[in-house]
Amino acid sequence: MRQRLLLSLVALFLYQSAPGQTPESDSLFVQAAKKQAVNQYEQAFLKQEHVYEGNEYIAHDHRIKIHPFYPTDSLLAGTITYNDIRYHDVLMLYDIVRQEVAVQPPEGGYRIQLHTNKVSNFSLGQHRFIRLINDSTSGIVPGFYELLYDGRAQVLAQRVKTVHEDISSGTYVADYLPKDRFFIRKDGQYHEVKTKGSFLSLFPDRSKTLRKYLRANHLKFNDEQREMSITRAAKQYEEISGH
Repeated sequence: MRQRLLLSLVALFLYQSAPGQTPESDSLFVQAAKKQAVNQYEQAFLKQEHVYEGNEYIAHDHRIKIHPFYPTDSLLAGTITYNDIRYHDVLMLYDIVRQEVAVQPPEGGYRIQLHTNKVSNFSLGQHRFIRLINDSTSGIVPGFYELLYDGRAQVLAQRVKTVHEDISSGTYVADYLPKDRFFIRKDGQYHEVKTKGSFLSLFPDRSKTLRKYLRANHLKFNDEQREMSITRAAKQYEEISGH
């Protein structure tokens, strides 16, 4: 946004040489246009600054060598809806141990922990996350969920890492254990899917067809393939249901 506004400002400067204007009218027009462009740029800049409001992000225990982020421990430029305003090209990290989003201001040097209740959604590369709010009837815990498939049967993943500590040797040893959870939203309710049976039970009218599809495509529900199998099977359900 800043770059587009700056280009507009430059274009207005160049307008001074445009034909068909008297020196007096040209000067007055350019002065007013320049003032308006500068004001718009400053307002947009201040608006962008709101996404950098929060507390300083505190790093985890440095003795834990495995990082607490998803999908990577490198800053990624993404989009985020914060306090109902959408921002682009924001450098972010998603801490899935604390379930927090951290951003780095343009000047760098430190990171800011955003207020979770103000984050509606964000995207990092191909990963799109939405925040689900508290609803005792929905069957899911509030928090951030990655939207894997947005169809008639919505597929979501909760990315989680937990801290595992061990002092049995007399020395503190710890690491992060990843434990993703997968959910399907159907008819307004969220259902956790762990096994092939728990998936098929959600679609009793198509269970036989889906079972054949899973078998024909060698789709398993073990830890390595569960995410892919659930996503592909949900898409297949959409196709065979005619929606």
